[in-house]
This record gives sequence, C-alpha cells and structure tokens, in this order.
Amino acid sequence: MDPGRASWTAIGTALMRAVHTRLDDPPLIEDTWGERLFLDEQPGTASARRDAEGLDARLRAHPSYGTVILRARYAEDALAEAVRRGVRQYVIVGAGMDSFALRRPAFAHEVDVFEVDYPATQELKLERLAERGIPLPSRLHLVPADLGEISLDAALAGAPFSGERPAFFSWLGVTTYLTRDANMKTLAAIASCAAPGSELVFSYLDQRVLDAEHSPLHETRARVAAAGEPWVSGFHPGWLGEHLREAGLALLENLGPEELAARYCAGRADGLTPSHGAHVARARPELQRGSPRFPHRASQRSQHVSTVQ
Repeated sequence: MDPGRASWTAIGTALMRAVHTRLDDPPLIEDTWGERLFLDEQPGTASARRDAEGLDARLRAHPSYGTVILRARYAEDALAEAVRRGVRQYVIVGAGMDSFALRRPAFAHEVDVFEVDYPATQELKLERLAERGIPLPSRLHLVPADLGEISLDAALAGAPFSGERPAFFSWLGVTTYLTRDANMKTLAAIASCAAPGSELVFSYLDQRVLDAEHSPLHETRARVAAAGEPWVSGFHPGWLGEHLREAGLALLENLGPEELAARYCAGRADGLTPSHGAHVARARPELQRGSPRFPHRASQRSQHVSTVQ
C-alpha cells in the first residue's frame, strides 16, 4: 500500500459495518459511522436510499463482509472482558476508519483509545469529521505513524500511552497485506510495549488458502491486488502458537470460520457467515519486557502496516 494515500479498504470496511447495522437482524455491532463520514447523504433520505440500494447489495455480497463484522464483534467482546479486569488503554493498530472512540460503548467511558495509522488515513478521517462538525472525543489519541519507518513502541512513546499499565491491542484486517517478516516484527513490537495483563486480538488468513491454486477467494484477491492493496501472506492455524512464541506472545484462542460461525451466526436468517480461511486469534505477552530471551524487541523496526480496518 502507498503510505501517501488513505486506504480504500478502510473506507469499504467502515461502510460494511454501517450496512450491517442497518440491514442485518440482529446486528452484532452498532456502527453507523462509515455512512456518516463517507456518504454525502444520510441513508434516511429517499435519494440516498435509491443510491444506496446497489452499494448495499455489493457490500453484503463481498466475500469479506461477514468476516469484517465478526472480527469486530470478537475484538469488542474481548475488549469488554479486559476492561472488566481493569484495562484502561486500547491501542488500535492500523485503525483505518475505526469508530470505537466516537460511538464509545458504555463499558469504555474511562478507556483511552490510541489509533495508530498512516498520517494520510488519519488526515482523511479528520477532514470528514471536521466537515460534519464532529469534535474529537477527549480520550481519543491519534498516533500518526508509518510503522515501516518507526517501531510501534517508539510511536506510542510520543502519545500519552503508559507502558507500565496493561493495554488491549487490536490489529484487524491488516496481516494479510504484509509479509510474514513484517507481521512477526509487528507482533514482537506489540509484545515489547505490552505490560503484564495486556492482550492482543488480531485477524489473519489461513496460508493454505493463499497457496491454493483454486480458492473461493481467488477473484477477491485479484481485485484487491489490482487496486494496489494485494494480499501477501497468512499464517498456518496449526503453527500459529509457535509463531507467536517466537514474537514473545502466548496464544489464548484461535478461531477459524467454523468456530466463528458457531459462536456468532447460529440461528441467523440473514446468511451472515465468515469468509473461507478467515481466523481471529487472541494472545498475551509471554514474558515480561526485559527478559533475556527478548532483550532486543523494543528496538526492532516493523514493516509498514496497511490500513484496512
């Protein structure tokens, strides 16, 4: 991805969440901000409804639609648990057009939210908010950073983030756009700045789906590549725990399409389902920072993180 421009997939996934909120029953998340920021007219007007009909259908038919919704719900469920344990810092890596700080569920009123992303993406978000007269929430901290040029812990050092207090990290819709080496460096960077009691939720694609000659996601992969945001790598679900240990993290949960569907889609009549090969995982720091096994983590530099939230 070109760090000088905002990610089109960030806008698309924000619109998916808004369409889900309006049309799927019952909604798993309540998030209308994609339409508030990126459609010229609100969905309630007659002309907007006519214009939106085709867009709604295209968004709901996209192979990643269900995954976008389910990974967001999973992350917010895990975040709510972390807040109940006393966590008050939420770091969104590759935040894109995430709206959590704007809609702020009741459980998160005292949570500081740190959005880390390319400056161009954050500038677009700020422009849209300003155009609509929407002020930034007091506990939202924007952290503009190209993580190909600066490590995550260094980026957070310039924000009111405390490395001495536990934090919850989410990293959604990003890993597929990065090389394996870039993903491992970013995971290690998260481990290096995460105090004991912290957690991470991230999404990934099964590497076997990327390697298959004939995959249900073949057309989608070609389409995103043509748009300049190609899928680059995934993880093998059976080896994920080992990869995380190499980065200084311990795997807590690893859900594939079947497990996600069983947890969130049972009994639904709207056809909501995760895409082929989609996974979400939850992890925690394995060792305290400064351990002899990982003395160099804080200085490692990550490859750039694409904004695909």
